Amino acid sequence: MKMSMPLRACARHSEIKSLLERGSWPAAAAPDLRTHAAECQACAQLVLLTQAFRQERVHAQTTAPRLEAPGVLWWRAQLRRRNSAIEKLQRPLMGAQVFSVALSLVAAVAFLVWQTKQGLAWLADFPRVLHFESLLPTPLQNPLGITALIAGFLAVIAAVSGAVAYTTSEKR
Repeated sequence: MKMSMPLRACARHSEIKSLLERGSWPAAAAPDLRTHAAECQACAQLVLLTQAFRQERVHAQTTAPRLEAPGVLWWRAQLRRRNSAIEKLQRPLMGAQVFSVALSLVAAVAFLVWQTKQGLAWLADFPRVLHFESLLPTPLQNPLGITALIAGFLAVIAAVSGAVAYTTSEKR
């Protein structure tokens, strides 16, 4: 069914329009005005279009998501940008931390291996030179005890270094 708008408006067009604007159509309309709106093509189109637009406006207002304030959106964008920059910096830093811990451990092991081949005589004098004999218990005052003490000390350093590297990294 093709509806076309007539060139001149109906005489009762303004009455129907005012009822539609107030939202009183069809409840407050007289029966003869409702009959006229059903028969007059211009008035029927006015009623149809006005009601359709009103329904769509109500539907759009109820389903439209509430937008956040621009300041909040800007703040989140800045936070994302800062976090991505920090993440880009963290990757090489974490690699450098792992490399330095590994290099320290390799150097410590190489030093101990080298000193073992040289002889551990210096380990026996180590507590006496630093006057640690008064602090060390008797079982640790021999070269094997001193070696165990140094190995334990290096293990503690390695564990603390690993813990520091873990806690300073953002991704856990």
